[in-house]
Amino acid sequence: MRKLIILLTAALPLLLSSCASPPQRQTFQQSDSSALIIKSLDSHSCQVLAPQPMDKEDNASLLDQAKNFPQHQTAVIILENYSEPQLGTEFRDRTLGWFIGLRGLGYQHIVFLKGNGTSDPNGLLMLADYD
Repeated sequence: MRKLIILLTAALPLLLSSCASPPQRQTFQQSDSSALIIKSLDSHSCQVLAPQPMDKEDNASLLDQAKNFPQHQTAVIILENYSEPQLGTEFRDRTLGWFIGLRGLGYQHIVFLKGNGTSDPNGLLMLADYD
């Protein structure tokens, strides 16, 4: 009897944790209609979706042009072709230049989303949100 109680006590944490559901990932809902929305196609090229749609550009070229954009508070970067299940090397490699460049231009709120081929950021999985 005593061995059964010890066994059940040891198994209790395992049973409780196996029933727990994984944390729900947060999706993005746009609240700033004047936000700069950029679709990052890969680590070198991108396309502005809003406020004024633009053709495909090199990342550095776009950041240089962004100096002349009307000043906005929020920048949303949609990472297309992003494959990491958790934030890691790929995320760091693709976002560091965006983060530094956009902060340098005065953007206070920067959001990174996982793309799925659409141009609407609403409902996309949020990877990181920096205020």
